[in-house]
Amino acid sequence: MSVSDIKHTLRKFEFPLCAKEALLKIEQLLLGRTAPTNKQLDVAMDIISEFVFCETDRRGNRRNTGLNPLQELQLIDIICDYISSCTNETTKNTIFLFLFGGMESPRKIKVLTILASMAVSASSTPVLLAVGVWLQQMGCSSQQSLQLVENVIRDHFYLNTANQIALKSLANVAPPFVSNFITAITELYMRDGQGARKMPPRNLLEVITSWVFTNPTLCMSAQLNVAALPSGSIPMAAVTPLAGLIHWCALAPLYLSEDVDMVEVPPKKIKIEDEKHSIIKTVPTKYLTESELYIKLHLGVLHSLRAGRRTHGPPTAVNAQHLAALTPLVQNYAHQLLKKGIKLQTDAKLQDCLDRIGQAVQVALANGCVYGNISNLLASLDTLPENRLLRIIIKSHQQSI
Repeated sequence: MSVSDIKHTLRKFEFPLCAKEALLKIEQLLLGRTAPTNKQLDVAMDIISEFVFCETDRRGNRRNTGLNPLQELQLIDIICDYISSCTNETTKNTIFLFLFGGMESPRKIKVLTILASMAVSASSTPVLLAVGVWLQQMGCSSQQSLQLVENVIRDHFYLNTANQIALKSLANVAPPFVSNFITAITELYMRDGQGARKMPPRNLLEVITSWVFTNPTLCMSAQLNVAALPSGSIPMAAVTPLAGLIHWCALAPLYLSEDVDMVEVPPKKIKIEDEKHSIIKTVPTKYLTESELYIKLHLGVLHSLRAGRRTHGPPTAVNAQHLAALTPLVQNYAHQLLKKGIKLQTDAKLQDCLDRIGQAVQVALANGCVYGNISNLLASLDTLPENRLLRIIIKSHQQSI
């Protein structure tokens, strides 16, 4: 079928049916027995612009008005149905990346944001896995990925605490998505030393802590589950969230204000049997401060580093350069203490931070999780304020290199 025939056929349908038919035509163009030609790629893009997102008219001119809110929801429903019914992972990822790759169009990012948010609400494994591949291919630290993640956080992780159980279950529903999602999240907070305004929302912190603490292999899942991409495409390496989470846990003592807010852990009910009847007794509710949540997250990260040990091939879990990026942030805090006349060895927050850095570095290096220039990492850490544990760890590994 010629290009004009394809477009003529699609123009027989009104929106949203034209979008539904367009996805099938795009699949035929992109996923034949041979790799698509440049002309086929151009045709597929034209079909997406005219019949899926309605950005251009039949002459290829830009439309002033795009999809209205109702049409956006109709399109999202069509894409969800297509992705959910697609049994071939390569086909699914190819179409999804072709629909939303590049993301020069604000209309596309808006549709993708709503789609991702709805997939989180519905715990839709096929869609979440496709979004996870998109995050990885775009780069978890790219502007487009961060914009998407910020919108999902806004929709689900600020005031809405009623759906925490569903959110926590996402780690089992779509682990590679969650891994890439956390990686992007760690790019948003505690990056420039600006204090509390850069701290993650409490509800988000609790969910991430639950994800990492209960599943030590979660942070590696995007690397363990290689994305199915069409032949000839360039797969982007998955970056684990471990380095970012190490930043969070180490810097938390420095950035947290006094623990005023508490995080409630739902009360548990236990059944007590006696000779005559059963008694249901409610165990008193326990509260975790944000400091305690970071301690729990830190322990989860250490378990994850142990699980990230590679038996074959080079280490891939943590980039040495990413760990070394902690150094100027801690030095800045230490400099502020010195200006106030406070001794660094006696500041509990600073020493807690340095202890956590030492623990994370030791577990990561001992389990062969660190890649990159380890000598530079150790040299960078050696410039940090005096800490007994950290000094022992640095000296031990410097001697072994």
